[in-house]
Amino acid sequence: MYMIMFVSKDVEQASEMLDVWVKAGVAGVTILESAGMQQAMGSGIRADVGIVFSLKTMLRAQEIHHRTLFSAIKDEETLNRVIEASTKQVGDWTRPDVGVLFVWPLTQAYGLDKKLNS
Repeated sequence: MYMIMFVSKDVEQASEMLDVWVKAGVAGVTILESAGMQQAMGSGIRADVGIVFSLKTMLRAQEIHHRTLFSAIKDEETLNRVIEASTKQVGDWTRPDVGVLFVWPLTQAYGLDKKLNS
């Protein structure tokens, strides 16, 4: 099994990537709102008041526009299809503002659909 994760600061881009993944055969995707370090630092995280207080202030002060998609994928064939489709959607991963894609082996997973674990 594999874990794949896509992070984008563009909500529309993340939505389009979700469609790409589903068409490529991904059975389920978890979507999170997320913030990168630059966004957090730009929102005034202050060392003197602690990160929890500063993050709460940042989250209340502005909407977080980053989205993180991730999914467990059973086989390498599906993984390769998803990577290929994601790359086709993005074009050149070295361009700015296209998001980032991570893939790593998933050695154990619990509570997933039995089809994925078999």
